[in-house]
Amino acid sequence: MFDLLKRAYVEARYDMEYKITGEELKYLAERVKLLQATTEKVCEEKIKSFV
Repeated sequence: MFDLLKRAYVEARYDMEYKITGEELKYLAERVKLLQATTEKVCEEKIKSFV
C-alpha cells in the first residue's frame, strides 16, 4: 500500500487519467492518520527528553 501512496502522490499530479478506488483511498487515509499520530508522539517524546 505504501507503493500505492507513493504512486498516487507522484502520478496524480501529472496524469489526469490516474485512478484510485474509494476503498484504497479510505485505507490510505487511515494509515496516514496513524503515521501522523505516531510521528507526533515520537517527536513530543524526543522534545521532552531535551528538558
